[in-house]
Amino acid sequence: MPEDLEDPQDPKAAAEQEEQAAELSYGEPFDSGFALAERHQFTPDLPAALAVYGELLALAESFEDSPDVRLLRGHLLSDIGTVQLAATDLPGAALSIGRSLDLVRGIASVPMGPNGRRLWQEILLKTLLARVELLRRTGQFDEAQEAMDEATALLSEFDDLEGLRTAEIGLSRVHLLMDRSAWGAAEELATALLTDAPLAEPYLLDCLGVVCASTVRFEQAEDYFARAEEAYLTLGHHAGRQQVLSHRAYAALQAGHLDRAEELYAEAAEIFERQGQAEDLAVCEQARAAIAAHRGDAAGAAALTASSLARFQRVGAAIAAADTMLMGARHAYERGDIDEMKRLAQGARDVYQERGVYERCAQVDLMLARTLEDNLNRTDHGVHERTSLADALSLALPAALTLEAARYDFATAHARSQWLQLADEAMQLVFRLALRSNDQGLIFELVEHRCAGASLALSRTSTADKAAVFPDAAMKTYAPDDGAPLTLGGIAAEAAASVGLRVAPPPKIVMSAEAGGRTALQEYVQAAEFRYHRRIVSEEEVPFCPPTI
Repeated sequence: MPEDLEDPQDPKAAAEQEEQAAELSYGEPFDSGFALAERHQFTPDLPAALAVYGELLALAESFEDSPDVRLLRGHLLSDIGTVQLAATDLPGAALSIGRSLDLVRGIASVPMGPNGRRLWQEILLKTLLARVELLRRTGQFDEAQEAMDEATALLSEFDDLEGLRTAEIGLSRVHLLMDRSAWGAAEELATALLTDAPLAEPYLLDCLGVVCASTVRFEQAEDYFARAEEAYLTLGHHAGRQQVLSHRAYAALQAGHLDRAEELYAEAAEIFERQGQAEDLAVCEQARAAIAAHRGDAAGAAALTASSLARFQRVGAAIAAADTMLMGARHAYERGDIDEMKRLAQGARDVYQERGVYERCAQVDLMLARTLEDNLNRTDHGVHERTSLADALSLALPAALTLEAARYDFATAHARSQWLQLADEAMQLVFRLALRSNDQGLIFELVEHRCAGASLALSRTSTADKAAVFPDAAMKTYAPDDGAPLTLGGIAAEAAASVGLRVAPPPKIVMSAEAGGRTALQEYVQAAEFRYHRRIVSEEEVPFCPPTI
């Protein structure tokens, strides 16, 4: 046990503990047990690591309760939670990490010497970082940021001479930025950490490879992956090398090299299945489903999607599961299975609504609006057609406005281009419905609204050959919102966004000269802002200028 936990007053003991600060020890069998479990994690043999930690925890729980025993239990539970995260047992990890935090925080006020306080701080820090990973992997990004801020505040309380803890916190920040697809900020931080935190080098190189692959810089991505693999090999960290393999598959998919992507994903899937890493395996299956759908293999895509969905649901990765459901709904729609499409789409929407991923909700509503249009095309609605069209427009138009408006927050052209095709398809659906309804006023307002918007595509990049079924969640692509005012619209939007400025949404178009008069698409804009919790138009108002003859 750390012998100074309750005896900070003995100067001689304190001096000795300072000299032994780098040799924190619980004694046997715990020290050798921790070392053995760590070797199992590097192999990786996660079940063996969990078995070792489980035996140590059972022994620790047999001891008489005291602050140092509680710290030992908290340490073991923290490590168990970390292994469960690696094994993609997210519910189990949540329980272990929660119990660890309760135990460790519960002894915060116990008098400790410098050695015991350092050990307590390091265990709390590593457990907070495990909580950050758990929260971001379950799509709870705001909560993850709060835990990250707590860990950062804790780091300032003790010396980090080797820079190890600084590296861990920096790496966690990089991962959180990547989950939000804030690629520029992630790349800047990871590059800086390569110099400031060399202990995290292989992980940072791997992250930089993913960033480059996600921003269409495939040669740089491969260079980073090669360097990461070499660094992992030097460390004997086989689990890290396996992640590089799956990330190379992701890069190949992004590059449109489907044969190469399928080969790498299949290889990675075999490894992850053998090791019981369900979440990583589900990611591989989700990607392979997208490839199968792109090739027209409806049956293969459906089977892989179903398998991926089941795995994500079992491990508690709610948003990833919902994304897979949305993919499955898209496949069902394409093969004409409308009932299955509605079931999957509604299931995904419920998750997105609960987690606040409102642009995904808009995607689902757009898909449902398409089914209403299909029904109008196949079925004679007779006197009810006008009502059916109004229902379809009430679903499609707010969703289309939201998908267009989502792009104003993007900080990179790549992020915007991912949503460009979807936003265009959404507005095309709206125009078809408006033309069918023969509502000249609505058509006129649609044209006015679109002409008032920012031009975010001065040069379009075709995505026709991409295998992606849907773009990254818009919630993951927001530029950091530090309260800065929204900036340039119109033709200056592309230039503004290219240097990291957020772009203003279009102004309100006042359709009447009367004070407080109607603005273009007023009821649809209000519905979109209420339904999807985002700004559709700016506060600026500009008058409609009718054409002169």
